[in-house]
Amino acid sequence: MKQEFLFLLIVFCLFPVLTSGATISGTLFEWYTLEPLNNTIVEIDTIPKQIDVTTNGIYSFNVTETGTYNLKAQYFENNLLKYEASEIVEVKGDGNFTIDMILLPNLEENEYLFEDIDNIELTTEDKQALESSEQGNLDIAQAGIIAIIVLVFAALFFIGPKFITKKITGLETEHISVEKKYSNKNETEKISDEANELTEIIKRYGGRMTQKDIRDKVDYGEAKTSLIIAELENTGKIKKFRKGRGNIIILKK
Repeated sequence: MKQEFLFLLIVFCLFPVLTSGATISGTLFEWYTLEPLNNTIVEIDTIPKQIDVTTNGIYSFNVTETGTYNLKAQYFENNLLKYEASEIVEVKGDGNFTIDMILLPNLEENEYLFEDIDNIELTTEDKQALESSEQGNLDIAQAGIIAIIVLVFAALFFIGPKFITKKITGLETEHISVEKKYSNKNETEKISDEANELTEIIKRYGGRMTQKDIRDKVDYGEAKTSLIIAELENTGKIKKFRKGRGNIIILKK
């Protein structure tokens, strides 16, 4: 009697251990509305395989052995797979594992939709509208290319020859140099003529005048008068002396 009682006591103590394990549960949601999905088929690849159908989006499995399991959920509508999701679950011991999943649209169904779009036949009006749109885009592109070509030719016509001549031959630079040379020569000759005129004025007044009196006798200003007097002094034709605030100009013999 005592042995039977002891055996029952041992079995009673070991029963929770023998029946313990992990609980995998969670809620399944539709990807767009995030609402729980009812009547979704959920399976886990334990041995033997377990299958559950969600109520209010909730599922639950008991797993008695440790290991890695594939949890898969599928939602059907009109006998066609609409949403699905899968998750890898690793069970290392006893406990409760909560695995919530969001079911996404079936990719194969989307591929069929894309195939249907590719197979759509366009009406005559649609084809004409499409051709008109393509022709309009082509005309705009051609107009842009023509405008660019016109601008390039205009730039070459108005700027190109002068720029190329200057960069390659240097003729423009030489031309400027020649013009400057002749301009300076003409200016020198003009000053020399006016210097001779100023010399004659000093000679008429006895070969001796103040610079102020000379300026009063000529038609040009003080600056040019000073320039001509400096030229005559440099060539040795006159002698300039400082007296007070003015200058006395003496013509050399």
